[in-house]
Amino acid sequence: MTLSEAKPLLFAHFANKTTPLQRRIIEEWLRDEANQEQFYAWLVEWENQLPIYQPDTEAPLQRFTAHMTNRPNANTEEFIAETELPVRSLWGRFRLMAAASILVLLTLAGWVNRSRILYQSYRTAYGETQTIHLPDGSTVTLNAHSTLRLPRFGFGDRSREVQLAGEAFFSVHHRADNQKFIVRTANGFDVIVHGTEFNVSTYAHRANVMLSRGQVQVDYLVGATRKQLMLEPGDLVSLNQPSAPKLTRHVQPQVYSAWKEHRFVFNDMTLLEFGQLLTDTYGLRVEIPDDLTRRTLVGSFQADSADELLQIVSELLNLNVVRQTNSILLSEREPTERN
Repeated sequence: MTLSEAKPLLFAHFANKTTPLQRRIIEEWLRDEANQEQFYAWLVEWENQLPIYQPDTEAPLQRFTAHMTNRPNANTEEFIAETELPVRSLWGRFRLMAAASILVLLTLAGWVNRSRILYQSYRTAYGETQTIHLPDGSTVTLNAHSTLRLPRFGFGDRSREVQLAGEAFFSVHHRADNQKFIVRTANGFDVIVHGTEFNVSTYAHRANVMLSRGQVQVDYLVGATRKQLMLEPGDLVSLNQPSAPKLTRHVQPQVYSAWKEHRFVFNDMTLLEFGQLLTDTYGLRVEIPDDLTRRTLVGSFQADSADELLQIVSELLNLNVVRQTNSILLSEREPTERN
């Protein structure tokens, strides 16, 4: 089914005017994940095309007047309980119709769950970065192999909440009503802000929060107790559990966000940590002999791929690099190879 054929069929489905055979066709069409976002876009378009709803208030008013005349001791709540009133707002009607369409679809097919309806996810592959513009004016840049999840139909009135796995740099738009922006992680800590710029990493070997400007609050767990830590610009807090958070002040913010320009800054990074960086960023399995793991890297280097980065490091530390698909073996060069 082409897009030109799918659109009128889905509009008929939203209006509850499709046959069982047509609903089966829609079910098959939605098995393709690429069509699922189009479904929600057309649902919003269909809602916007509906005519303004004007409720019939005259008939209920006449019934209410007659009711109060015949039963002077009755109260309004009793009358409302006995009377079926029309939908009282256009938005209420939209929500009911949209919910009915989604409910019918969920009943027909098992292709989606509640979470996928309510939330939208952005994902990056290994070696990829992506910038996302949020509905509130904030921007998020995702590092490699990362996922950002946010409400599909906009933020609520109380707070703006997103979920992060991996690493991202946030530039949060300040709201006049001081509505909080919350980054939730699966690492046992959350970041709460009002308007600021900061970097959050939730990788297994380097979970941390670095504040560029503004102020953020980091909520974290110590046993079963939640604690809070306020950060100032230039603060870096490392949250690799189960160790206690480690706060470092006056770091250089650009070092921790250099990845946005595919730049790698090494400040006495051990070769073991470099191997973990290759795993997080490019999905590579790295083998390093024990006697080389503590050798360190210093410098700032631009690299657009894993091969470029490996070539730079191999020249710096006189290493041999043997690559087989996604596996890397690093070893020291023989003296004859160095000359």
